[in-house]
Amino acid sequence: MTLFTVVLQTSACSIELADTDHDGVADNNDRCANTAQIIRTSSDFKYSASLDPRRLEKKPQAWPVDEHGCEMDSDNDGVRDSRDYCPDNTTIEISSGVNINGCPLQSDADGTPDYRDRCPETPSDIAADQFGCPK
Repeated sequence: MTLFTVVLQTSACSIELADTDHDGVADNNDRCANTAQIIRTSSDFKYSASLDPRRLEKKPQAWPVDEHGCEMDSDNDGVRDSRDYCPDNTTIEISSGVNINGCPLQSDADGTPDYRDRCPETPSDIAADQFGCPK
């Protein structure tokens, strides 16, 4: 195991502090000590259209952390950025709820998210308009 260190340098001396999770925040200030910094998208991932394009890159991706070493939640939907398939939710989308992947809830599976669904009982096998009502 490689130990990553953060070097603090002053005019008098330099101090090396351990950073075991490699997030750039020294362990003594790190509130989220196991921040995953390498995220890879699996080759069979199906939902590429709803993802942040950076998740589809073949290279490892480091996700930003705050000053406490915790992953960010840029759209404030309760899902950290590295797990958020819909990273730019609006407050209207968030107010109606998001699923575990950070995308707007869609309770009746008609293709229309709940925040916009005016016909919440439309069966999934019926073609629906942009408001979730039968065409």
